[in-house]
Amino acid sequence: MPQKKKMNAGDDMKKFNTHLKNRHFQEIHHALGCPWPDEIMGETYRNCFCTGDDTETAALMAASPHWTSGQAANGSIYFNVTQEGRKALKSYILENVYVPARFAVTYRGYENDPILLDAKTRSGARYRAYQHSESDEPFIEFVAQIASIRTHSQAINPHLAT
Repeated sequence: MPQKKKMNAGDDMKKFNTHLKNRHFQEIHHALGCPWPDEIMGETYRNCFCTGDDTETAALMAASPHWTSGQAANGSIYFNVTQEGRKALKSYILENVYVPARFAVTYRGYENDPILLDAKTRSGARYRAYQHSESDEPFIEFVAQIASIRTHSQAINPHLAT
């Protein structure tokens, strides 16, 4: 399998790095570690948001059913996202945000170890795999190492794509 970039290029595909216009939902998304919509309800990279103990943000979070009541420590308050908050975030993203399709790319001899890449098409996923490899081979030789490219998840709200 072509080596992954030393900067862990595969890791950037694990996060759904997007900007949500609604600050409340942006904070929930950030607290969960920026998961993709299909991962919001499961175990996420993290579940914590820290804010000052006497801030407007802390007061809003404490009053919201989307956050736990918060734990005070060292002049800060640490909040966790509730199940209700996860549901609300998922609903918000599914209704308001462009989410690109993701493709599972596998390499010959490594069919049980796919990498997920976002792209508009299978061809785009093939090229993204090449961009995220450390291969010195020409593109055409690199592509010969790909065993399969399958749709992992469909695009959501493609009309919002920029």
